[in-house]
Amino acid sequence: MLTTSCVSDIDTDRVDEVVLSPRVDADLVFFTLNAANFQAAPNVGSQIVIRDTTRLEFINDAIVQESLKELSFMYQSESTLSQNVVNKSLFLDQSGRVQYELNYPINGSLDGEVVRNSFDVILSEEDIARIKNSIQVVNEITLFLNGQPINGHYSLQSKAIYALEISDF
Repeated sequence: MLTTSCVSDIDTDRVDEVVLSPRVDADLVFFTLNAANFQAAPNVGSQIVIRDTTRLEFINDAIVQESLKELSFMYQSESTLSQNVVNKSLFLDQSGRVQYELNYPINGSLDGEVVRNSFDVILSEEDIARIKNSIQVVNEITLFLNGQPINGHYSLQSKAIYALEISDF
């Protein structure tokens, strides 16, 4: 059996004009902290700070470095803590210098019910250039003590949504 096909509408001389624009959702930071996590952490004055560091492997990719055109971050959290919390993301370069900082405040729960928050940010070209210099993100959760016992949990899910523009084939 022989099958053939012919396409006459393709102009292969214009392949250099082809531009691919994929959009990618990449998980950034996910965690859940309970009361025991906060109680085990040292407090400084009226605050407890918990930190975690994550490498940004997707930013380190040569194609992303060359083709990144749009970048946004999306954070979603749930808290049953009575204390206010601030989630801070510090994007660091190889030397540990802060390239970009994001702060996301979360109000405490008044009655133990789940407080849901979301925070989205679309980065400017200048901020994208700074993020491209980052290799890791340090996520800091600051809990502000208010005299109430620490009960409940705090969870965070975040992602980076980015668009590339690839034109060199």
